[in-house]
Order: sequence, then structure tokens, then C-alpha cells
Amino acid sequence: MSAASSQKVVLKSTTKVSLNERFTNMLKNKQPTAVSIRATMQQQHLASARNRRLAQQMENRPSVQAALNHKQVRPRVRQTEICLHYLT
Repeated sequence: MSAASSQKVVLKSTTKVSLNERFTNMLKNKQPTAVSIRATMQQQHLASARNRRLAQQMENRPSVQAALNHKQVRPRVRQTEICLHYLT
């Protein structure tokens, strides 16, 4: 009995890839589940709705409207000043 217990059991490796590498590759190649895809789509939809609301609020602010109107009027005024300068 003592002779049998003192023998070493040697198992030959059938692969050259370590266990750590196998699990790392499995995690890298993991396909997203339907639940995670659905959750991501819901988050994107919610973010889009929030962005649309924010854009609408910004558009309705008097300071933003004044800035937008000011930009539209200013080039016309500048062109008129240039024309008047050449006429005089």
C-alpha cells in the first residue's frame, strides 16, 4: 500500500492554453443577452427624450431667442453700414 501511495500521477496536458486565458477569451467573446440589449435601448430612448426636452427648453428661453435673433439681424446691419460707407 505504501508503494502505491508514493507514486506520482502525471497527467499530460491536452491543450497549450491556460485556464486563465480560456476564461478571459470567453468573457471577451460573451454575447450580450436580450435583457441587456433591451435595457440599453431603453436607456438610449430615455436619453433621447431628455435631450429633446432640453433642446425645447433652451429654444424657449428669452436669452437664447435674443441671441439667435441678434445673429440674424447683425449681418444685415453690417452690410448696410458698408454700403453707406462706400456711398459717402
